[in-house]
Amino acid sequence: MRADKIKTIIGNINDLPYKTILFDGTWGVGKSYAVNEALAGNPDVCKISMFGMTDARQIYHEVLFQLALKNNVGGKIGEIANNIIEGAAKVWDKVGQARDVVQNIANERELFLLLSKEFTFLHIVVIDDLERMNSNMNLEEIFGIIEELKQCNYVKVILVANTAEMSKDKKEIFDKYSEKVIERTYAITERAESVEWSKLHIHAQFIEKFLNLHKVENLWTLEKAQRFYDDVILFCEDCNKDEFLEELRLICYAIVVESTHNLYYKEDDPNNTDSVKKMVSSIENTLEHRIGKYLYGTKSSNNLTGMLLRYYQEGTLDKEQLEAEYRLFLKSGDKPNYYKTDAEIKVMLPDLKKGLLQAKNIVELNEFADSYMVWSDILEEDNEDVLTIYKNGLNKMLKQAVRDGKEEILTHSYDLFHMSSDKVKIIYMEENENMKEFLIETYVEHLRITTHGEKAYQFSYKLRNYFSNSYYHEIIMTKVDQLYNKTSFPVGDVDQNRYHTCYNIMYLLYHADKEKFLNYCTDIKKDCDKMSRHRIEVLSEEIMKDQKT
Repeated sequence: MRADKIKTIIGNINDLPYKTILFDGTWGVGKSYAVNEALAGNPDVCKISMFGMTDARQIYHEVLFQLALKNNVGGKIGEIANNIIEGAAKVWDKVGQARDVVQNIANERELFLLLSKEFTFLHIVVIDDLERMNSNMNLEEIFGIIEELKQCNYVKVILVANTAEMSKDKKEIFDKYSEKVIERTYAITERAESVEWSKLHIHAQFIEKFLNLHKVENLWTLEKAQRFYDDVILFCEDCNKDEFLEELRLICYAIVVESTHNLYYKEDDPNNTDSVKKMVSSIENTLEHRIGKYLYGTKSSNNLTGMLLRYYQEGTLDKEQLEAEYRLFLKSGDKPNYYKTDAEIKVMLPDLKKGLLQAKNIVELNEFADSYMVWSDILEEDNEDVLTIYKNGLNKMLKQAVRDGKEEILTHSYDLFHMSSDKVKIIYMEENENMKEFLIETYVEHLRITTHGEKAYQFSYKLRNYFSNSYYHEIIMTKVDQLYNKTSFPVGDVDQNRYHTCYNIMYLLYHADKEKFLNYCTDIKKDCDKMSRHRIEVLSEEIMKDQKT
C-alpha cells in the first residue's frame, strides 16, 4: 500500500469500527509524514514518539496534557472537574471531602481516565516510533496502556512502526500480544504517489524529474540530500548561475542517494570467470562510477563531483576550489578552443594571463597556466614570462600551504589537476620537490624557537613520521642539529602538549646520532632542576626501549 492511502484511512477514522490501528512499514517511506498531514489542524490529537521515552507512564502524562487539559476553553475542564466532584460527593457525602480526594489524585493515569469520561467527540492518540522504544521499556506494559486508552470514551489509538526493525525479544512480545490489542494493521510498502514537496523544502519540479529516473522510496534520504545541497550552496555566494546551481543540486542528490541506497550496485556473478569482465564489473561498482549514472548530460567536471563527494564523506570543502569549478562551468559553454582560429586564440590569451595573475588558489593557478601554455605553444608565441609568473605564484602558494599545515598538497601529482602542457608539468613537479625541503626547514625553524602549543606538537609529530621516509630522512638529517637546545627538552615550563612535543624531538635526535644525543642529555641535566632531569631520563629510557622492541 502507498503511504498516501494513510490520509484516506484517517479521514474515515470516525466511521471505522476499529479502536486501534497500526501503520507498519520501512523507515522513510512517509508513514509519519502522511499521518501528520492527515491530522493537521485537528486540535483533539495527542502525538507521542516512543523515541527517547524512558518510562511507559509518560504516555499518560502526554495524553492528559495534550488531550484533556490543553483546551480549557471557557472553563470546560473546570466544568468536567466539577461534574467529577459532584459524582464523587454522592459517594463521600460532602462536596468538600470529594474535592479534596480529586485534588489529591497524583496519578495522571487516573485523572485522564476520569476526565475522558466526559469526552463527547473523538480524540486520537498517535504513538509513533514503536520500534525505537528504550531497550529497558516493557512492551507488554505499553500494550496494556494502549488497551486501557482504547477503552476510554471517544478515544482511538493510531500506532506507527517499522516492526521489521524491532529487536528480537521485542518482536516476540509484539507477535504474541499484538492481535489482542491492534485490531487492524495496514502495511505501507511504497512512498506516497503525491507529496507536498514544498513542505519538505524540496523543489517539486526537480525532484519529480529525479524520481522519474531514479526509484527512491525513502523520504528521509531525499530530505537528507536536500540538506546536503543547502549546506553546499553556503559556499556558493558568487556562483549565481541557475544552470550551475541545478547541476550542483543534482550532484548532491546523486551522492547522498547512491551512498545510502546503492541503487546502481550490481552483485557479482559467481559464474563469471572472465577476468576482464570482472575488472569491468568492479569498476562499474565503484561509488564514483555509480554516481556518474545520475549525471549524464551535465556540463560540470568530474573534479567537482569528486570534491563534493569528499566533502560529504570527510567534511572538508575548499570554497576557492568550488569557485574555480564554477568558472570552468561558465567557460564550458564557449566555443571549444580546438575549433577557434589563430586570431580568436590570440584574443583569448590576455584573459588567461590575467586569470593567472589573479588566481586565488593552486587549482586556478594551474588551470590558467596550463591553458595559456597549451594554446600559446600551438601559436608558437613567446611564453617564458608567463612561465615565470606561474613559477613564482606556485612557489608562493605552496609555501603558504606548508605554513598553514596543509602540506598534503605536496603529495598531489600534476595528474590531479589534469594538466596537458609539459612545461607546466615540469615546473609543478620541480617546485613540489623543492617545497619538501622548505617543509622541513619550516618545521625545524618553528621548533627551534618554541615547543609550546598545538602547532609545535603537530610539526614535531610530522617530523618524526617523515624521518622514516627515505626522501625526507636525508633532508631531516641535515637540519636536525638545529634542535639541540633546551627548548627541545622537557625543561622548565612543561605541560602535557609540550611534553609529547619534546618526546618527538628527542626521538629524532636519538635516531639521528645516538651518542651525540646521550652526551647532550648528560650535559643538559647538569643545569636542570630535579623534575626536569627526571623527565629527560624517563623519555630517554622510553625512546631507547622503543628501539629495542
